[in-house]
Amino acid sequence: MQGRNFLRSAVLTVLVAQNLAHGDPAGAPPGRITPFDIEAHRGGRALRPENTLPSFANALSMGVDTLELDMGVTRDGVIIVSHERGLNPDLARAADGHYISPPGIPYVRLTLAQVKQYDVGRIRPGSVYALRFPDQLAVPGTRIPTLAEVIALVRRSGDRHVRLNIETKIDPTHPDESPDPEHFVAAVLDLLRRERFSDRVMIESFDWRTLQRVQKQAPGVPTVYLSQQAAPDANVYPDKPSPWTAGFDPRNYGGSVARAIKAAGGTIWSPFYGDVDRRSVAEAHALGLPVVVWTVNDPQDMARLIDMGVDGMISDRPDVLRAQAASKGIPLPPPFRVSP
Repeated sequence: MQGRNFLRSAVLTVLVAQNLAHGDPAGAPPGRITPFDIEAHRGGRALRPENTLPSFANALSMGVDTLELDMGVTRDGVIIVSHERGLNPDLARAADGHYISPPGIPYVRLTLAQVKQYDVGRIRPGSVYALRFPDQLAVPGTRIPTLAEVIALVRRSGDRHVRLNIETKIDPTHPDESPDPEHFVAAVLDLLRRERFSDRVMIESFDWRTLQRVQKQAPGVPTVYLSQQAAPDANVYPDKPSPWTAGFDPRNYGGSVARAIKAAGGTIWSPFYGDVDRRSVAEAHALGLPVVVWTVNDPQDMARLIDMGVDGMISDRPDVLRAQAASKGIPLPPPFRVSP
């Protein structure tokens, strides 16, 4: 997508392309401004080990619009796929079969070769995480993939429709655990250009500083502004400035997160699903911002949010989301069966 200009205030081009791929001439239904986006959160972590080739292969084989995933950077500058900024003690087992001790090791202190030594194919038994996802199929021997390996899997699947929604895992309150925004964004964009995959990605982040850099360096890549207003993990605050929002304080926009994101030049607003209602969704749509909520796993919540007019959902249960979307008459993305 390099060298092409897209109007960020218009309907997201890459999502409109989805409509054509589905052969749906009617376009987005009333209440939505883009075709509905079914996103597999971390590949669908309720079903397979999160952020791994088995989870992404399972989602592709099921049929999704978007693979949602997270990125870190190793000491030797390789983009890897992981939700945490370091090895997760509830997921990572060393060669001796033992899970690592908390708090884990930041990836910026490990080379890719060192990261690949750990098995992340089974949740630590008895952990809170294991209790949350009792149906996840363990895949022992699974390693943390690189972003390039995920792109190769997508190409091997033959799915020309699916996109990647890739998150920069960076925390302004822990700057020592990841590259700074400038170097993080440069590494990601360089990989996407080398892979010639820029036209099939969106870049998301809670740290809006990274999204500002993406918009300046790769204006054709859609930016997805993540937000959470609920404590304790809020990145948008009602009563003080936030280090996460790159100076775009919603208090300066009538308390509206959507208006702050519009002012920041964002393409999509991706809020915690509990933070939105019909009014906020309508306001975002009036501003030309699609709304893709996270992380929705309950079927009743899915149905309610579809009726509310959200433009997509990120879910640990893409299978359940597909079923709910189908019940609402939403066209489903086709499956592309592929092995990890």
